[in-house]
Amino acid sequence: MLRRFTHPTRALCATAIALLIAAAPLPSRAEPAVGPYLAAEHAVRNGDVAGAAMYYAQALAGDQSNTTLLERTILAKVAAGQVETAVPIARRLDAIEPGHAFGALVLAADAIRRGAPDAAREALAAVPSDGSQFLGLLLGAWSHVSAGDVPAAVKALAELEADEKLGTAGQMMAAYHLGLVEASAGNDAAAAEALARAAEKADTPTLRLVRIQAGVLARLGRAEEARALITGRLERTLGDTRLEELERAIADGTRPAPVVTTAAQGAGEAFFGLSGYLSRGANRTVGLAYARLASFLDPDLIEAKLLTAQMLRVTQQYDAAIAAYESVPRDAPEALEAMIGRAESMQLAERADAAIVAMREVAARYPRSIEAQNALGDLLRREERFEEAAVAYDATIRLLPQIEPHHWVLFYQRGIAYERSKQWDLAEPDFLRALELEPDQPLVLNYLGYSWIEMGRNFAEARAMIEKAVEQRPEDGYIVDSLGWVLYRLGEYQGAVEQLERAVEINPVDPVINDHYGDALWMIGRRTEARFQWKRALSFEPEEKDLTRIRRKLEVGLDTVLAEESASGTPAVLGAADAKNGG
Repeated sequence: MLRRFTHPTRALCATAIALLIAAAPLPSRAEPAVGPYLAAEHAVRNGDVAGAAMYYAQALAGDQSNTTLLERTILAKVAAGQVETAVPIARRLDAIEPGHAFGALVLAADAIRRGAPDAAREALAAVPSDGSQFLGLLLGAWSHVSAGDVPAAVKALAELEADEKLGTAGQMMAAYHLGLVEASAGNDAAAAEALARAAEKADTPTLRLVRIQAGVLARLGRAEEARALITGRLERTLGDTRLEELERAIADGTRPAPVVTTAAQGAGEAFFGLSGYLSRGANRTVGLAYARLASFLDPDLIEAKLLTAQMLRVTQQYDAAIAAYESVPRDAPEALEAMIGRAESMQLAERADAAIVAMREVAARYPRSIEAQNALGDLLRREERFEEAAVAYDATIRLLPQIEPHHWVLFYQRGIAYERSKQWDLAEPDFLRALELEPDQPLVLNYLGYSWIEMGRNFAEARAMIEKAVEQRPEDGYIVDSLGWVLYRLGEYQGAVEQLERAVEINPVDPVINDHYGDALWMIGRRTEARFQWKRALSFEPEEKDLTRIRRKLEVGLDTVLAEESASGTPAVLGAADAKNGG
């Protein structure tokens, strides 16, 4: 039976700075506007920001003084990338009722982009003292830069960094912007100190922070420190084109120019920095709008385009995500990431064949890229083209200059591809290699242990592995299921029932877990409940081979099925003697 696995992800940053948008009632003059308004609300719930922008604008046409409609139209238009048409609406809202946070931020962004610092500060003065005030203070600092008053910007950001009420995340962002301001003014020594403080406060410094920090160090003549910083960050990734290019440039003696040189670019950084924090949950639309404003202020901020595409993909707006990825120039250092994202979005849009063609083109265009080859393997694995995926993962591993502990995941993924393509003689060494690199890794312990169970091998070792995995991830239903299943295979049915019941509680709609639970229930005489679990398993669309076995159990009972399997040489339950001898 298929053992599902979870791809490990990096930990995300902690404290978020939220912009609070209150829910508003239906417009008071609802007769001409209620249809488009309801359509807009439906579009918002589905993540369709372009549709929301269109319908809100239609509703607004029938009630142009409704502040609720004005504010929601502004947000939807900006999130859809229609910033230029949102600005006049923001001005109208400000004239009717000053102090709407998002509208004020849009007007400030437009003013900074136009080089009108006084207008920016006038708009920011209306920002209320809620979560949006932090962003307003960052923009205020950049408005000072726009006015040519760098000392005022430095003073404002230093005070912001010292404000302990902001928490670590807020202080980190203030230090980051202080470094950007100092670097844009040519004060690289002060910039280096501020950026170092930002890096210390960050859980894991972003690739962009490392890039900017390394550039400052290189301009100060501290090239070795800059290269060491880049190397250390790259060791925690599968590669980053822009950082790799920067490292080569610094090694050749180049002193890179500051990344941010204008107030508009700095303001774009402020919106971009907060967009990631707000891109999840109830604030996702606001996060998308901030990413759009970042691009509005700095069209060359490719990271904002990528974040925009990512957020559109998360909300299943796949065509819009593909368009956002395609907006990244093919000669940009981030082009590889954009092309991978485009292919993955095509796959999510159920255009698998086109996605595979696109990803193969990416891998051919970047034959020496670990990231490109690995992405091809991931896409093929998701399409269950395991033999082809194994070839791509093999190409990935061959590109590694040296094997590091964090590369365990590559051997794990290749092992899965080998195992699913029935190449166990190749899969097992990969799982064992992954455990050498990352001892006691629960995902690997579970997959290898479960595979041994299914093959009737190494039961004692498999049980110890899975028990260790459960200790680390007691709320992972798949791993708890593995423990229940090894107990079942060993004939310890009561213990199996206890573990499998817990696994079903954690993952109630998984067909494999429900099927396993039914088998264990049957073995302790609870046969009506067993049949109920098998019927549940059928309702959750099991794989074809599991489907056939479940139907046979419902037809003749598990005892008969086990007898048939034993006669064919594939027993599903082992006696104690078999287990002791390793199956």
